[in-house]
Amino acid sequence: MISIDEERCTLCGLCVPVCVRRILEEGDKGVVVTDPELCIFCGHCRAVCPTNAPGFSQLDENEFEPVLSGDKLLDPSEFLRFLRRRRSTRVYKKKPVEIEKLRMILEAGRFAPTGGNRQPCEYIVVRGRELLDQARTLAIQILQGLGESVKEAFHRHDELKEPLPEEFIPIQNYPPVWERMAKKWEEGMDLLLYHAPALILIQTTRGATTSADVDAALSAMHMVLMAETLGLGTCLNGFLVTAIKRSEDLRKVLKISDDHQVHVTFTVGYPDVEFLRVVARNPAKVEWLGDSA
Repeated sequence: MISIDEERCTLCGLCVPVCVRRILEEGDKGVVVTDPELCIFCGHCRAVCPTNAPGFSQLDENEFEPVLSGDKLLDPSEFLRFLRRRRSTRVYKKKPVEIEKLRMILEAGRFAPTGGNRQPCEYIVVRGRELLDQARTLAIQILQGLGESVKEAFHRHDELKEPLPEEFIPIQNYPPVWERMAKKWEEGMDLLLYHAPALILIQTTRGATTSADVDAALSAMHMVLMAETLGLGTCLNGFLVTAIKRSEDLRKVLKISDDHQVHVTFTVGYPDVEFLRVVARNPAKVEWLGDSA
């Protein structure tokens, strides 16, 4: 529950306009919470208050730390180069990732923005060769079977003019990729998880939020950038999400309950490759509206 300490409140009014739900008003002795049940505990009021007057019974007081001063912020051009520095890592050292570093990565995800501050993201961390190999084998089998279904659907479409399942259209080019993945795994080459020592899954309870995919993606971006600062490499993995959606056995292996859905997965490990330069990208497609430059 949110509360305002009247002894600390100086009625400066700074918290009133930043309140997301507009439930703060200036009273005679201090700021008043007009409808506490509407509070989403975003902490904006506490973040701007010079005297720490707002309080939240269910939040950790120690996490309300001072923000970095302007002179300690990264130079914008340096920050852009840091963002460009990150590469998807598909070559990992045979070295486990320390628990402490994985916890820091999870903390970065915990502080990512979420719709309505619902904080719906939950995490599964998979470590250990036996479990990772088991999950990988199941996932590759599922993808290989899905590829056969896609090819068959397109064959029926071409020969019998049957309509294509809508879900198959975006993945129509993947069957040969999955087939090759299966063959290489038989030879001991991992083209799904790349023999990474750790895997992180981001999931939400079904129906917990209207912005689950976005929330999970924002959390993942926080996490992979944190991994970069720790000397770790990551690779986001949509194929694994595809397999998880289609396999109860894989869900059981990864301890994903029926009322949860996985949105993002990514591998984590120490890179066994050194990238010497950032790379180019296509120009951004931008349409400027309103006032001309």
